[in-house]
Amino acid sequence: MERLWIVRWLREHPRGADAILAGVLAAMSVTIHLVGTGFGDVLELQDPTWWSVPLVLAASVPVAWRRSAPTLTAYVIVIAQSVMELARVEGTGWLPLIVAVYSVGAHSDHPRRPVASGGLLVAIGTLLVSGVVLDEIGIGTVLGTVAVVVAALLFGDNVRRRRQHLDDLAERAERAEREQELRARERVRDERTRIARELHDVVAHSVSVMIIQAGAARRSLPERPDDSVAMLHEIEGSGRRAMEELRRVLGVLRAEADEHDEPAPLGPQPGIDDLPALVADDPDLPVALSIDPDVHGLPQGVAVSVYRLVQEALTNIRRHAGPVDRVEVTLAVVDGLLDVVIDDDGRGASVDHDTPDGFGIAGMHERVQALGGTVTAGARRGGGWRVHARVPVGRPAGRTAGRPSGRGVPA
Repeated sequence: MERLWIVRWLREHPRGADAILAGVLAAMSVTIHLVGTGFGDVLELQDPTWWSVPLVLAASVPVAWRRSAPTLTAYVIVIAQSVMELARVEGTGWLPLIVAVYSVGAHSDHPRRPVASGGLLVAIGTLLVSGVVLDEIGIGTVLGTVAVVVAALLFGDNVRRRRQHLDDLAERAERAEREQELRARERVRDERTRIARELHDVVAHSVSVMIIQAGAARRSLPERPDDSVAMLHEIEGSGRRAMEELRRVLGVLRAEADEHDEPAPLGPQPGIDDLPALVADDPDLPVALSIDPDVHGLPQGVAVSVYRLVQEALTNIRRHAGPVDRVEVTLAVVDGLLDVVIDDDGRGASVDHDTPDGFGIAGMHERVQALGGTVTAGARRGGGWRVHARVPVGRPAGRTAGRPSGRGVPA
């Protein structure tokens, strides 16, 4: 356990580990230099002097900076070792130099690292060749030293590449995790926006109709009780339809139904053929609906979005247009584009048809942009307000009903 603790500490404190290594090499070098190894009689080594000990330290202590400045460390040690060889000063030999060369390969990432490594090998080779010329070392020692130095450099470079590869893999995994998290957040945000848009469309339209009908029933109750009862029936019907649509919208929020709780049934999605019923919900609003025959047979997503667009526009007219004599809703396919125009002759530019905190017009833009189209809403020339949407639909699929035949969920 104690050994494992030491290894863990050395890994967590690389500078401390390098300082310890440099201290060990320096202590070994000074000890060998002062005490000797027994080869002095053969090699005629220099006796310790006042300048030899600092020279020995200069060839070993720089190992402490082998990570932060590997190239400079290697050159300092090469120079010191060359002086020691020429002056016949004994130390630990080439061990610190081999460590420094390994560090150049393992820890140097400078763009000029190949040039620095080549210069280092040339300096070492020059030192070895000088030893051969001066008959200080044999050719076998030269070849062995060159092989050890080159192997140390290549081994260090391999370690650096492997470490860089592992770092790249870790960075890619982290980046992929972040991207996956961002995509998940975007999906959640888009889904929440879609659900909020559906809830707004359903609730705003139904509640606005119910409010208008309730006001009319209240005013006609003293003099026309029968009309009031009919209006109350209309309010009840609007409330039931709103509850059905809300149940259908909220049904998609249930990721998994409970074993003993069946999910709420889903009804058909509203489409182009439901627009007449939508207009008839409020008989007090004078709406003229015109639908080109080519409009039928649109894709399901387009049909639902068009229905919601018209629904929101009529809701805004009820809320903000004031007294209205005529509302025109026109749907036509022109050159592969579906034109949806909702005009009214209300107050127009005197008020904004969407409150600052509302989501009606923003929901229109989101729906139409999701289909690749455009929508504009604003005061029209001659008074009143216009909502104009253009949606690319291509060639209609045929004169089929706009309402899908199967069960579905809100778009």
